[in-house]
Amino acid sequence: MNSKWIKYGVVTLTASSLLTPNLILPAASVAAAAQSAISSKIVKLTGSSYLNIRDAHFLMQEKGKVLAFSVAITNNGSTQLDLIDYWLRVKTKSGKSFKSTITEADKTKTTVAPKSTQYLTYYTVVDNQTKISDLTFEVVKWDFSVANYERRLGMIQYPANTTDQIPAFKDTVMLYNNNKIRSAIKQSYITKDANNAYLTINFLLENVGLQSADLSKMNFFIQTDSMSVYNVSSSLEGASIQPKERKIVTLHATLPLVVADKPLSFIASLNDDVSKVQLPSGVFALPATKAAAVTPAGATRMFYMDGTPINTKTGSAFLTQGSDKNQVSIDYTLTNTGTASIANPNLDYFLVTSSGTSYPLTFTKEENGVLLPKIDKVVTLTGEIPSTIKPESSQLLVKTTATEKEKSYIIGSYYLKSTSQQGSLQSSFAYNDYTVKLDSVARSPLEDNDVLMANLTITNNSDVSKQVPSLSGYFMVNGVKIGTEQKAVGLDESVTIAPGASYEEVVYSEIPYTTAIDKITFVSTEPVQDKEGKQLYQFSGQTLSETPIRNIDVPYDVTSVGKRASVKVTRSAVFAGEQKNNFYVELEAVNKETRAALIANLGGYIQDKNGVIVPVQFAEVKEKLSPNGKALVSAWAQVSKNFDTTSYQFIIGQSLVAPNDTGSPPDTGGGTGGGAGTGAGTGGTGTGTPTQIPVIVKPVSYTLNGTDAQGTKQGLTGITFGGYTLDIHHVNAYLNVAGEYDVQGLKMMFDYNLSKDKQYDYIAGDHKLMFEFVNKDTLKTTYSKQYALGTAGTDEELLKEAAESTPLTIIFTDKDIQANVQKYEDYTLNVYDVFQNTKLLIATKDLKWFTPSE
Repeated sequence: MNSKWIKYGVVTLTASSLLTPNLILPAASVAAAAQSAISSKIVKLTGSSYLNIRDAHFLMQEKGKVLAFSVAITNNGSTQLDLIDYWLRVKTKSGKSFKSTITEADKTKTTVAPKSTQYLTYYTVVDNQTKISDLTFEVVKWDFSVANYERRLGMIQYPANTTDQIPAFKDTVMLYNNNKIRSAIKQSYITKDANNAYLTINFLLENVGLQSADLSKMNFFIQTDSMSVYNVSSSLEGASIQPKERKIVTLHATLPLVVADKPLSFIASLNDDVSKVQLPSGVFALPATKAAAVTPAGATRMFYMDGTPINTKTGSAFLTQGSDKNQVSIDYTLTNTGTASIANPNLDYFLVTSSGTSYPLTFTKEENGVLLPKIDKVVTLTGEIPSTIKPESSQLLVKTTATEKEKSYIIGSYYLKSTSQQGSLQSSFAYNDYTVKLDSVARSPLEDNDVLMANLTITNNSDVSKQVPSLSGYFMVNGVKIGTEQKAVGLDESVTIAPGASYEEVVYSEIPYTTAIDKITFVSTEPVQDKEGKQLYQFSGQTLSETPIRNIDVPYDVTSVGKRASVKVTRSAVFAGEQKNNFYVELEAVNKETRAALIANLGGYIQDKNGVIVPVQFAEVKEKLSPNGKALVSAWAQVSKNFDTTSYQFIIGQSLVAPNDTGSPPDTGGGTGGGAGTGAGTGGTGTGTPTQIPVIVKPVSYTLNGTDAQGTKQGLTGITFGGYTLDIHHVNAYLNVAGEYDVQGLKMMFDYNLSKDKQYDYIAGDHKLMFEFVNKDTLKTTYSKQYALGTAGTDEELLKEAAESTPLTIIFTDKDIQANVQKYEDYTLNVYDVFQNTKLLIATKDLKWFTPSE
């Protein structure tokens, strides 16, 4: 039994050696390479074989103070060395002897092949007073020819003042489960709070052996000089390491504050399932455990994540001021300096004040996101803090996200630098390779509310074309945020910006029309999915931008790329109606693009000197115009009789929503066209629906004067409307008689000329002509007939263009005409431009029955 125990002990010792198979090194070299200070003395077993102690380490655990040591047995002979005749005793210099046990994995190792080295691992429990320098290993051979049948071959003794610790940041080769693992502490830092200290270690593992190593049984501990032991958490479950593979694992431990400043050892061990013992494979001296310094603002801090070095740094903290709280935005940049992609780290972020109060910061988590090598990833952090907190006196704290298996640990702390990312209206700021300028902040009406509109110009400062950046923003009125963040809407038809070129876009938001503005602020942001955007710059001012006022003969220029055009007011009028009046304006739009293009949608409103605002509808140009091609665009609005038309403003701009060309102005009163009327005045017949004011950008204002408006013409020649010119001559009205005495109604005959203005490629809107007969007696019997222009619809009669005088006969059927007409003396001929179901009286003249006019 004794010989069998000795045999197993020797086998255990041999298995612990870290020598490469078939490589024979002197014991002194092995000791130096392992940094273990084991005696360089070797013990000869035979003339061609010897034994040396490779390493020995202590780890306090449930069984007590466990010593694990390994021996290397080298056979330089040409025959197999049988280990059954050799054993090893562990003693102290004072003579204490300890029972040793071979590991279960090494019990079957009973021989050493020629020209090779065998390693055995062996453990024993010693008393708490035993130090590494107290140990002596006695090598004995079983020999029946000597007393006690034992022959002592030699002793290996640790020198005084030796240690088994590897110096901080130095590497060694551990024997781990019969595999050679080169290892070293690469990084170590500690953070503290009021209760504990939190230690983070980044530990190198490199397989320098020839077989894969299972790391799932590797455990880690922190041990003090007084043998107190603290668990170290790791994520090596199911992990392995292949030959020549290199890993850096991040490990964490929570320590009492009283321990954190003491000398500490870091121990890597093998969990022996059979013996329920942790077998220390390597003991590393931790560097002085000073609390990690706070990283200066803008400086780089490196940490390891999944074994990959990650450089991190903070950008400036940008504040958006509120009444009692501020919005803070911080950029945190992570750069993978390794050679392979890794998953985005799961991190939590906090702003910590000088008093220790912590405020969580949020960010948009990227599903299945990765950190690509050498490519910066910027995480935008946002949160709310009291207005009394200054970022420059606070820190950004970054921690790992806690899981069911691991606690949360601090990655690092960073000082912050706040930025004065704010300026006046019409100022600008730098954003990546761009300059962003706020051209104006204007206010314009909607149907029920007003809209605030920020007009931005983005200039590409780089030497290459750049993608249009994604921007957004929101408004603050008198220090109060209005509505929600809105994405910018591009005005230019472009997806890139050429070097030195610019791109225009707008951000708008509704406000109650009753809102009084003493201070206006626009905050430019970068949109972030599913959360508030990153704040970029804050523009503030006391007054809004004024709408430019233009003379009526100065065109309105649309400068949006892809929609450049010139728009000029050619005619405006207010047509009187029975209950309401009708505002009408014609505009000449010229395509200023170098290719055929659609004219930009237009929008606007009219406003009298009393502040009354009325939306204006614009006919839509549905066809592209050739370069320098022209379109005639009509616009109209129903106005109250109280609207002051003596002097009013027509505000026009580029519309961000397509005009509703199917809507019609409300009824302004009028007769029943087409048959016998009951008398209803000069108003239109359409019922229509209310028109909502579109959001308009870059507006300009034209002053219109009702006395100069081109309204109803008192005559029947030179009548202009909707791109047409009409002349009427030789008008004659008389009774339409069948046979000698059967009166069927009224017959009206005249000659006309109708010409279309050829300068226009397109006339927007559907214009029709209506002729109306109104008898000038007390009954005022009315007859009317409507004609289509251009293309006739169903049950519609077409009035053809006529360059020369062309006769036209209109018959109004009314068998009761003699009862409806009291006097056959004077009548009025009215000519209407029927536009969008609204009758616009464009010409009128009083005439005599049965008498041809000039």
